[in-house]
Amino acid sequence: MAKQRQEFVRARLGQLKQRMADLSMINMANIPRDRAAIGSTVVVYDSTKAEKIEYKLVTSEESDVTKGLISTSSPIGRALMGKKVGDVSEVVTPTGKRELEVLKLTTIHDEA
Repeated sequence: MAKQRQEFVRARLGQLKQRMADLSMINMANIPRDRAAIGSTVVVYDSTKAEKIEYKLVTSEESDVTKGLISTSSPIGRALMGKKVGDVSEVVTPTGKRELEVLKLTTIHDEA
């Protein structure tokens, strides 16, 4: 049993090392300054719920929906990627179709 656990831990360490290598290859110069991208904070108006919501676009490892941290690979994250203030995006979520209008955008460059 201990050997199985050790193999699992070794495999997970390999995955994490690979993910760290992938993340270290992100070039900040390639992240847009005027569009939503990883690290951006986006305030949207959800016309379906008639409310303003703030999301921060993060990696899948950092995502926590209860804190507004949305993965760039989630349906909402993918819908917001590349959007500017004033853009409207339609997204299909497990709870149904939603229409999100970008009201405010703060990129990772603005926060630095």
